[in-house]
Amino acid sequence: MRDRAVFDTGVIVALYFEEDASERAVTAAGKYNPITLDIAAAEVGNVAWKRVVQFGEDKDAIWQSLSKCLEFIQSCTQISSMDLARLAYDIALENRTTFYDSLFLAAAESEKVPLLTLDRKMYEKAKGNLNVQMV
Repeated sequence: MRDRAVFDTGVIVALYFEEDASERAVTAAGKYNPITLDIAAAEVGNVAWKRVVQFGEDKDAIWQSLSKCLEFIQSCTQISSMDLARLAYDIALENRTTFYDSLFLAAAESEKVPLLTLDRKMYEKAKGNLNVQMV
């Protein structure tokens, strides 16, 4: 049985949208049973919107990638961000990370599993105190 890990939105996006980190994300996804937050669908939807509206990418191609992201999120164990609010708040203040990032850190802490991220800034701030791994 594979170990479990929390996947932040950046890792999920890299799985299905062409990015420099896509290969690393796919490798990581093959190693873990994924956990994510209920807000991940909104976040990947926003990434898709930006790619079409701000960067002029093809809306049908982006829809295909977004659909795959959403299917992946449905296959994940999902945690309610509301259930993690207090822990995330404390983590945000202690590590000087955004509340949004701290929700993912709180998910990893509450589940006692690593957080997989592509966010170097968050990783650097949290690596000494929490189980966060760069993909």
